Amino acid sequence: MSLALAKLQLVAFAYACREHQMLRMHLLGSSLRDDFDPSCSDLELLVECQSIEPGALVQAYFGLGRQLESITGKPVDLVMADAVRNPYVRRDIEASKQLIYGVVA
Repeated sequence: MSLALAKLQLVAFAYACREHQMLRMHLLGSSLRDDFDPSCSDLELLVECQSIEPGALVQAYFGLGRQLESITGKPVDLVMADAVRNPYVRRDIEASKQLIYGVVA
């Protein structure tokens, strides 16, 4: 069973993304597959942050993680999009990710 986020959770995610200066957030990994188990699987998310200074980025990253864990009640595994260097991993992520928040330019 893949993860299904309630509309209120998606609204809360969008608020958290804006608060922590994220540009986009995607679901990925087991969150999108049939092997997702809501009782024990963590939530895997790919995030892209606005251009901010490094100290603020660290606070935004960890603050977002804590906020998302409180919204969902489950562990959250955040992956910064620009930290994925392996081309094979990047290709797999790009092929399967699902956008759940994005700033309109």
